Amino acid sequence: MKEETTAPGPLIWSLPEPPGRPTTTLSRADILRAALTIADAEGAAALTMRRVATAVGASTPMSLYRYVGSKDGLVDLMIDAVYGEIPLPAAPSVPWRAALEQLSLDTWTVIGRHLWFGHLVHTRPPLGPNALRYFDFRFALLEPLGITADDMTRITTAIDGHLIGTALQMAEEQRMRTRTGLLTDHQLAEAAAPLLQPILAADRHPAFTRWLESRTLTDPTDPTDPVAWTLTCLLDGITTRLNLPA
Repeated sequence: MKEETTAPGPLIWSLPEPPGRPTTTLSRADILRAALTIADAEGAAALTMRRVATAVGASTPMSLYRYVGSKDGLVDLMIDAVYGEIPLPAAPSVPWRAALEQLSLDTWTVIGRHLWFGHLVHTRPPLGPNALRYFDFRFALLEPLGITADDMTRITTAIDGHLIGTALQMAEEQRMRTRTGLLTDHQLAEAAAPLLQPILAADRHPAFTRWLESRTLTDPTDPTDPVAWTLTCLLDGITTRLNLPA
């Protein structure tokens, strides 16, 4: 049986916000703020129209549809709000490598505040005004390199994959820690010890055992940021692969 497919619904930007009513104080901005608060605190799975309606004091979830059209419209607003938090210089600067690295780190700082972004960003076309301004800036930064549009796509896709993939990983780990109550690395290690002990005692995985016994738990004073470290490696490889100026 062929799976039924549906095209994405209309973008929220094509739906003007309706005028207010004397009987309500609702607004699109209020609904967006409530949705962001819920998702930031509890993740994408907690985001329902009913939860948002309760947060803004709406009588029913249906009250929200007049302002955002659908849940897709609300997600459009949320995704674009994240892009809007990313600071953009007035114009792209040189050298390109340092500028792109800083932009990517600034992007990660914002995504790190909204880990649900990793779950939702690819569920809707990111074509809001803030997203388009961000993409335009990033391509303007790469254009002077004289590379093809396909190479620009490969570069930005690699960076986005790193940042969004990290957000997904961190969001799932956060859910696991909240669910189990294992909030610190030491608590997690203590809980895993009884499971690992028979595996290590069997001496069937010597390299794994040596790694486990040699590693250290995350040191809060360690200045190495794993996201920044991997980003540097990505840019090193891109620079070499495309023979770009450093």
